Amino acid sequence: MKIHIRSMIVAPKGKVLIAADLSQAESWIVAYLANEHSMKNALLYGDIHTESAGNALFFNTVACHHFWEVKVKGEEWICNSCGSIVTKLMRYVGKRYNHASAYRMGAERAAQVINKDSDKPPYFTVTIKQSKTFSASWHSYFKLGTWWGSIELQLRQNRTLITPYGRRRVFFANWGQELFKEATAFVPQSTVADHALGRVQKELGAPGGIKEIKRQLVDPYQDHRLVNFSHDSYILEVPKQVGEEMAQRSGALFKRPLVVNGEEFTIPVDLEIGERWTEMQSLKMVA
Repeated sequence: MKIHIRSMIVAPKGKVLIAADLSQAESWIVAYLANEHSMKNALLYGDIHTESAGNALFFNTVACHHFWEVKVKGEEWICNSCGSIVTKLMRYVGKRYNHASAYRMGAERAAQVINKDSDKPPYFTVTIKQSKTFSASWHSYFKLGTWWGSIELQLRQNRTLITPYGRRRVFFANWGQELFKEATAFVPQSTVADHALGRVQKELGAPGGIKEIKRQLVDPYQDHRLVNFSHDSYILEVPKQVGEEMAQRSGALFKRPLVVNGEEFTIPVDLEIGERWTEMQSLKMVA
């Protein structure tokens, strides 16, 4: 019998846990770095994983622009124009290829990574032939070639990339695909980490992130704790009577605008509250 570590994280008596994460954060950064309109549109008005599954992978040959609406929450999404249905499994496939393809993972490697997790729900496996088809369809729909080319050009000039938060990195690896993959992942991943931590962009001067959450909502109180911070998420422990208030205040500090390629946008925040990590309830953020 497997016991999930998260189920062991329980708030002490009289306390609640607040969990928040930046929703699909790296996809947002990739979309604006690449100025990829289909990706931006899906993030702004829909769901990137459903759109990837429906428009790029499974129904890309159907003569329809597809606008996906929830049919069964968490299970099925329907295009009311053509009647196509994206299932939960299809969306999972779209999610996996979103994560793999943006950072130049090849179809063969994508198949290996996906099949490695096939012993976990939804128990999905893919052949190399299927993976090549999915990968080609994904890249036909989401066009990242110009962005990738700009990365290689910058590497050729001085092997240095600078993130929207001003973080600079020099790459010393041998010239080739492994270098390109490492460099492509660097800016989105680093940007998300700096944004979540609370680094301030000179364009906006907007404080926030975990730095401000800790300064405003943790340090001044003896009974407030920062339990966990990981890349794009955090968990707070606070007294139950102020749980919802602290959730809203911390979520507002985590959800702040940023600028990429001269465009301002805000990554959504998913907020939850509860006494046990695996049994938390979603909390809608107040505007």
